[in-house]
Amino acid sequence: MKILLFFQDFIIKSTQSLASLLKVILWSRPVKLPNPQHQEIVILGNGPSLKEFLSTQFNFLQDKDLMAVNHFADTDAYRQLKPAYYMINVPEFWTDDVDEDVRQKKHRLIQNLIEKTDFPLHLFLGSGAKKSKLWRNIPEKNTHIKLYYINPTPVEGFKAFRFFCYKHLCGMPRPHNVLIPSLMTAINMGYHKIYLLGADHSWLKDLYVAPDNRVFLTQKHFYDSQTARPEVMKKMGKNQRRLHEILHKFMLSFKAYFDIDDYAKTQGSHIINLTPNSYIDAFERQNR
Repeated sequence: MKILLFFQDFIIKSTQSLASLLKVILWSRPVKLPNPQHQEIVILGNGPSLKEFLSTQFNFLQDKDLMAVNHFADTDAYRQLKPAYYMINVPEFWTDDVDEDVRQKKHRLIQNLIEKTDFPLHLFLGSGAKKSKLWRNIPEKNTHIKLYYINPTPVEGFKAFRFFCYKHLCGMPRPHNVLIPSLMTAINMGYHKIYLLGADHSWLKDLYVAPDNRVFLTQKHFYDSQTARPEVMKKMGKNQRRLHEILHKFMLSFKAYFDIDDYAKTQGSHIINLTPNSYIDAFERQNR
């Protein structure tokens, strides 16, 4: 029985590795990352808990590099904190074939980045953004911003193969959440300590199925925790996801964090989750 399971696992991992290798060859391109300014970085997730942390423990952020994500530039905290790095992982933002509300959110974010950034900013985008003139032209409209394109290519298979791809920046665990490329980028930039804030990930308690079988999720952030309303989760900016698709997406994210923590240790990086009541169970937890 053990031999059968061994060969079954070997075949699965072999198939995954070969498929991932093909994706890397077809999709991934060379990447160069900026040099860190400090030895420690704080990744600012947009979860509800970040609001209290910023109001009570702002001093903790001093002498550390900051990485903001997704819609952080739409808030007043962006000008206050002036993060050195910014990660956007919203693939539907690289295309116009999306619903109107998604298109408006994209344009608002781009405009805020251009208008509010009066400090040096390293902006990380998925490689798909190269196809969008709106994103490519940002440095022309604001010379404080420098673009970096990362490879969000999903890599699966044998551990040695995965870690080789991670280290050479040609792939990562499936990036179903913005924290995944943020963490991978911070690790590969060489940070010794990586702190997570606002990484609540407590979506399960805000998920429900309506009588018409549409699935709704109230995605709360530190900037709208009191006003957020239930919405359907869309596929690439249009249509809607079914419950099994949403749960599968969540599963892949939570599973990826264990892989990331394992990889971080091989690179001399220590990931610490400072988010109170976070649902992420992969990283060391500390209280502030």
